Amino acid sequence: MSRTQQVSPAFRRIYQRLRTADLSASSCEDLSLEDLGLEMNAHRANLAFGTYSREGVVHALRAYGLVQRVEDRVGPLELRLSSEDPFHPRLTFWSRRFYAPVADLSLRRTTGAELGLTGTLGETEVLYLDSILLQHPGRHFDWTRPPLPGQSHPGLSLSKEILEILLLMATRIGAEALALTPSTFSAASVYERTFRFVDGAAQGRFSAMRRAGRQRPRWLLAWAVELGCLRDPQRQSALFTPLPMVAPLSRRMARRFESRSWREPYRQYADTLLAIDEEALQARFPWERMPPGPPPERVAELLGYDPLAPHPHRSESDAGRDAVARSGRST
Repeated sequence: MSRTQQVSPAFRRIYQRLRTADLSASSCEDLSLEDLGLEMNAHRANLAFGTYSREGVVHALRAYGLVQRVEDRVGPLELRLSSEDPFHPRLTFWSRRFYAPVADLSLRRTTGAELGLTGTLGETEVLYLDSILLQHPGRHFDWTRPPLPGQSHPGLSLSKEILEILLLMATRIGAEALALTPSTFSAASVYERTFRFVDGAAQGRFSAMRRAGRQRPRWLLAWAVELGCLRDPQRQSALFTPLPMVAPLSRRMARRFESRSWREPYRQYADTLLAIDEEALQARFPWERMPPGPPPERVAELLGYDPLAPHPHRSESDAGRDAVARSGRST
């Protein structure tokens, strides 16, 4: 847990080839200083984090291959960089095919104190991911990939690449960590490969939740947590609380997760035995959010799925087909 975050060797090589001049370049730089007057200074002042112009961001994202990967999924893109506040930029990948954002990221620079870090770590520079949206508006959910809490569309399957690029961005601007606050348990489950909760107890509770769903599909555990159907030994609901997570980029930030003050509460809460309350999950499960058709057999058994029962999104013909399928399996 204590290592600083690593990115792929290919991305590291691209990062080393990108020059600061390329990242800050703009279409106005072909003009002379005499022509530009004060406009050049204004341009520099409006660079995101003092480093990135819109053209520079596009150049970097193309160099990493991210633009091409997104366009392979959703078609032509328009990249928008809003840097009215250069220390709180927003980057949007706008789909010209679906007239909707497919990726939308809001970033800002802060210090470790905002994350609850103290001492010298409280003074460290941190790149904070305020919000992130990754979605494919042209795809629909199915039972191989049902919706997670908070999702309106399936994702792009690019979170790993995007987080690695953000780690490199944080390195370039001199930050010692990339940080975010997941709004749901399912979001934290995506970030756990790269991030750790600043609070050891929060990391322990999260680990206990993950262990409770070991034999279940991850999306089903996510709904159990979201719906308050995870129970502790006293039969109380084990709820997810959004708290900051950090991906350390410096050795001193990584040492936070080696300290006794972090590891002891982590161990204490990680040992908690949690279990899914199947009866409560059956009663609360949001069938109206699920794809049409019957769920996989083991999920149907766990949720007490009845194909003849009315569901908000199902037609009578759906129920009839499911009944035929069920009778066929039982013979």
